[in-house]
Amino acid sequence: MSDIFSLIDEEVDAQKFDKVSTEKGSTLSTLVRQSMEIEDDIAATEQRLKDLKYRKRKVNEEDIPALMSEMGMDSIEVDGNKVKLRQFVHARISEEKRDEAFAWIRSIGEGDIIKNDVTVSFNAGQDNVAGAVVDELRNKGLDPAQKQHVHPMKLKAWAKERIEKGQEIDFETFGIHVGTEAKISRS
Repeated sequence: MSDIFSLIDEEVDAQKFDKVSTEKGSTLSTLVRQSMEIEDDIAATEQRLKDLKYRKRKVNEEDIPALMSEMGMDSIEVDGNKVKLRQFVHARISEEKRDEAFAWIRSIGEGDIIKNDVTVSFNAGQDNVAGAVVDELRNKGLDPAQKQHVHPMKLKAWAKERIEKGQEIDFETFGIHVGTEAKISRS
C-alpha cells in the first residue's frame, strides 16, 4: 500500500499516459503471455530432447547389445543399415576425486596428460602486463588463477588404452563406465 501512496506523492508527467490505450495495453498483455508460453514450450522441448537422448542411449547401450549377445552375434544388417557392437569407455574425474586421480596419474609417470592452465584477469589499460610470465605477474602483485585438468576426450582415450592393455586403473576414482553399444551406420 505504501508504494501506491508514494506514487501519488511523485510528480507524474501526464503526457506519458497519452500514448497508453486499451488496445496497446491489450496487445502488450498478449505479447507477455505469448513470451511466457514460448518459454514453457522451450522448456518442454528441452525436456523431450533429454528424454529422447536417454531412450536412445538405453536402446543402443542396453537393449540391442543384450539381444544381439543372446542371439550370438556382434554385427548384423537391418533394412540396409549396418549394426555392429563395440566396446565403449566413459571416464570422468569428479571434483571430489580430482586430487586423488591426479596424484595417481603422476605416480605412474603419466602426468603429461594433465593440462595446467594459468589465467589472469587484467583491468583496462594493463595490456602491457598481459604477455608476462606467471612469476613476473606475481612479482607485480597480480594473482593468477591456476587450473589443472585432463581434457575429457584425452581422459577417455587414456582410460580405454589402459583397460585394453590390462593395466591397473581405479574405475571409481576415474568415474569409468565400460559397456557395449550398438553402432548403427545408416545405408
